[in-house]
Amino acid sequence: MEQVKKRPELLHCNQSHNILRYLMLRDFGFLYYNCYKTKTRELELMAEIILVEKSYKELEYDLPGYPRATFLMVFSPDRTKMASAHGNHSVYITDVATRKNIKILSGHPRTPWCITFHPSSSHILASGCLGGQVRVWDLRDGSKVWNAKSQTVIASLAFHPSEKLLVIATNNEIHFWDWSQSEPFAVISTKTNLEKVRYVAFDNLGRKLITGIGNSYIRELRIFRTAGTEPSHSTQSSFCGTVIIGNNESSGPQFINNSRLRTGRRGELVLPYDDERPFQGISSYRVQAWDFSKGEIPDITNSEKNIVINKCRIRNDASVNISSDGKLLATCFMRAAGVYSLQWETLGEEIYCTKVYSPVVSVSISPTQEHLLLGLASSGIGNEYIMAIIYRLKHTNIYYNNIRKYLHVMAKNNSMTWVRSLLQNNQSTRGHTSINCIRWAPQPGQGLIYATNTGRLAILH
Repeated sequence: MEQVKKRPELLHCNQSHNILRYLMLRDFGFLYYNCYKTKTRELELMAEIILVEKSYKELEYDLPGYPRATFLMVFSPDRTKMASAHGNHSVYITDVATRKNIKILSGHPRTPWCITFHPSSSHILASGCLGGQVRVWDLRDGSKVWNAKSQTVIASLAFHPSEKLLVIATNNEIHFWDWSQSEPFAVISTKTNLEKVRYVAFDNLGRKLITGIGNSYIRELRIFRTAGTEPSHSTQSSFCGTVIIGNNESSGPQFINNSRLRTGRRGELVLPYDDERPFQGISSYRVQAWDFSKGEIPDITNSEKNIVINKCRIRNDASVNISSDGKLLATCFMRAAGVYSLQWETLGEEIYCTKVYSPVVSVSISPTQEHLLLGLASSGIGNEYIMAIIYRLKHTNIYYNNIRKYLHVMAKNNSMTWVRSLLQNNQSTRGHTSINCIRWAPQPGQGLIYATNTGRLAILH
C-alpha cells in the first residue's frame, strides 16, 4: 500500500495560540510548519528589537479636563490598564491599548506622588499624596483612606504580592497596613529623622522588601557605588547617535547638557522634602534588601546591612525599577544609571552602568530584560532635547528560519551598549516640556509611554 505523506498541521505548536499570535508569526515570516520551533521568548524578544529599531509614531492618551503635570504611571498586572498621577490631585485610569480614559479617581487633598497596582489584582490600586494621605482604591467600589499624623509626603507605596499588606514610606518611617483595618499594624523608623525613606518595593515573590533610605549629606558627587570605578563605554553611549521620532531623523552628535531639577513651578519633578543647599553637597540614598520570606519586620536603623547600592538618586518611584523576575534593580544617579543584582548570593554586584550628560529622572527595564530605558530632564534651552536613551544590556545572537537576522553586540563587562536617543519637541501650547517619567509598555514590542510636566501622556510605537 502506498504510504500517504502526512501534511504538516497548521500552528499546532501550542493549543493556546490566538489570532494575534498568528498575525505575529505571519508578519515575522515564519512558515506554519516550522512554528513548533519558535518559542514565546523568541517572539517577545523579536518584537522588542523591532520596536527599539523602528521609526516611531506618536499618539496621545485621552486625559479629560486639565490634568496639569503628569508625574508617574504604572500598569495593572493584566497589562490592560494604566494608572497615572497628576497635578490636579487626581489619578487617571486609562486603557493601554485604546488610549481611552476609563475612570478618574478624585479625593486626595494634594497631588498624588506615588501609585501602585496590586500585583494580583487589576482592580485594586493605591495612591499616596504630598499631603500625607493614602488611598486604596477598588475600581469597582470606592476607596479606603489612611492619613499620616505628620501629614508629610507619602513618598512610596508597595503591595505585597500575596498578602493583604500595603507598605507605606513617609518621612523617616515605614508603615505596614492591612487596609481592611483603620490603622497600620506596625511602624518602623530610621536611626535619625534626617534619614528619609524615599522608596519601598517587594520583589516578584514578596520574599524581599527593598528600601531606599536617605544618607547624610555628602560633599562630593559620587556617581558609582565603588570609588574610582568608572566603566568603559563608547562616547556614543554618552552624547551622540541617531534620533528618530515619527518621520523625523537626525544623525550626528546630540549633545546633552541639561540642568538639575530645582523647582516645581512648571510641573516638573521636584524633591518633596530634600533640603538641597548649594555648596553643601547633595542628598543621596542607599538601597537595601531585607529578608521578608517569613514576614519579619526589618530593622531599618542598620545602615550597613544588605546594601545593594550605597549612594544613588531617588526622586520618586520612577527612579528605581525592579525586573519582572526580581533579580535585577536599576536606579538613577545624578548623571548616570546602573543595574545591580538583587540575588542574595551576589547582592549589590554592579552588572551594568553608564554615564550621561544630563540628570536621569526615570529608569525602566524592558519586559524581556534585554534593554534599559533612561528618561532625562530638560534644561529648557532650545526647542528640542534628548528626552530618553535606550541601551542594550546583553550579548544577543538571534537566528530565525525565514528571517536570517543576526544581531551581535560587542559589549564589555559592566557596560551598557547605546542603541538610540529619543528626541522630544520642546514646543508646547502649554509651556516648556520636560519628561517626568518614561517606561516600556507592559507588552513586549507594544511601545514606550512617557509623561511630561505639561500633563501630556503619550506612546511611541
